[in-house]
Amino acid sequence: MSLRFEDVNVGDELPERSNRVDRAQLVMYAGASGDFNPIHWNEEFARMVGLPGVISHGMFTMALVTRALTDWLGDAEPIRKVSVQFRKEVRPDETVVARGRVEEKDPDTRTVRVSLWAELEREGETIKPIKNGEAIVELP
Repeated sequence: MSLRFEDVNVGDELPERSNRVDRAQLVMYAGASGDFNPIHWNEEFARMVGLPGVISHGMFTMALVTRALTDWLGDAEPIRKVSVQFRKEVRPDETVVARGRVEEKDPDTRTVRVSLWAELEREGETIKPIKNGEAIVELP
């Protein structure tokens, strides 16, 4: 069952969604997206261009955040817009936690503005590889 406008309140938090990124996911994403940039699969190349090693596709991380949104909605159909800022790389074997919060409701258009972001723990610090994300959804 899909979420309804009346079911949503400003301040509601989306259920967080965790995903441990592994190399198999990166290979599958590369195949699906056609993005075979060696920074996503070749350790030596990634280091040569100044990265700490292989990194996830930014759009893969965005997909994890968007998946938290669609899980909450129950369906992707209500999504009208999603935008994010990519701020930090995600490395294999890191766990990305996607989060979101209802920021605003417009009863005239039956739209809801949701803030979106992703977090992970690295060396005792919380890193936000995606922040300042926003989704606009139109609910029945």
